Amino acid sequence: MSAPIVARIGARAIQRRQFSLLSAMRTVGRSMEAHPFERLPVTQKPAPGDYAKMFKRAGGQMLLFFPGFAVILGWPLAAQWAFDGTL
Repeated sequence: MSAPIVARIGARAIQRRQFSLLSAMRTVGRSMEAHPFERLPVTQKPAPGDYAKMFKRAGGQMLLFFPGFAVILGWPLAAQWAFDGTL
């Protein structure tokens, strides 16, 4: 090992972070706190899937997606047909 690597390892060993009792207590308190969005499976039933809403949203997106791409990808063919080389 080269001298700079050994010096860096030695410096890291000396520069340890100070132990903070307050941050340790905060970490312990947070670990005992329940997550605000936690679902307890014993007391609550899982929400059913709203498939009608998902299909409606996907259908609305398809109404814009496919015609939009037809315009974006098909405008050269439409221009060729419209002008027919007489520009």
